[in-house]
Amino acid sequence: MDSLDKFLHGVAYKFPKGYPDMNDSKDKDMLFKMIHEITENQSLLNEQQEEYDDRIKETLGVNTIPICNTSLEIGKDFNISGKDQEIWKKLFGVKPLAARTGKQSAGAGNGEVSTYWAFQYNKNKKFDVEDKRGRDNPDLIINGIGVEIKDYGSKFITLGKFFADKKSYGLLSNLFGFKSLLSALGGDFPKESASNPGTFKSKELVEAAKIMMDFKSQKELKQIATKYNFDLILSMFSRIDSILKTLGLNDSSSHEDVAAGILKVMISTKLKKKPMLQQDKGYILNVNVTGLGDFVEISDEKINSLSNEDLFDNVGVSSSEIKMNFDALFK
Repeated sequence: MDSLDKFLHGVAYKFPKGYPDMNDSKDKDMLFKMIHEITENQSLLNEQQEEYDDRIKETLGVNTIPICNTSLEIGKDFNISGKDQEIWKKLFGVKPLAARTGKQSAGAGNGEVSTYWAFQYNKNKKFDVEDKRGRDNPDLIINGIGVEIKDYGSKFITLGKFFADKKSYGLLSNLFGFKSLLSALGGDFPKESASNPGTFKSKELVEAAKIMMDFKSQKELKQIATKYNFDLILSMFSRIDSILKTLGLNDSSSHEDVAAGILKVMISTKLKKKPMLQQDKGYILNVNVTGLGDFVEISDEKINSLSNEDLFDNVGVSSSEIKMNFDALFK
């Protein structure tokens, strides 16, 4: 993959179609602006990699970065041992330095530098590794494939805030807003939780979906609202139709289908950016200090095949972050 290909892969998610459409004047302007910014500073594509290299040399006290002799493949679990393991352990907690403080960056996690080293300086196979850490980017891109590095002790891990995902947040706001509106109008609903679009349990999402679909089933109410032009009531029915259309559902769909459909939109939107880079697949790589690496493949096919129960049991939202049990969902 040449530099242009790598650049396009790295910015494709910023375009509405997932790629720069050269027949669209707005896409062309955006692309040319990006290229101009990079050509103004041609070291931009490599400066983060150089930063990782410098940290490796500094940590190991060497002028030449040592080779990793362990055979590695993208997507294949590994167990680094011997002298490679000694180097891995030294690099595992190392992070790039923040420009402002000169201290280790809070934006990087354990295992990123050690994984970069093991692949970029591998003896047995040539890997092209880019550091792409950022809000909506995977930590590393290895041979054009996004890889998000996680050093986690619990089953549920997060992939950052989702409020910037307008479709996901819009669906949640509509659903919970619908419940709040009906409650304000006198609806007798459970009040034991303070669920909202930023923090909720799956059962609370299912509950809100049931309230919405129960309202949708009130055909006599819709007839009366139509006859007497009750705009508020009609707009509520219209909003429900819009939600169902967005989810690819219909009037016969269950409230569980609605709740699961929203969760699927949420995780798909987030995962398509990180780690998938708007491509067919990407990986979560779970690593630990001993040199174990466990790849979890994320793909469109796997996301689309998730059942309602899979989603309810293994996806949650807290503090506006999606939490997922990746092993249970995708292994």
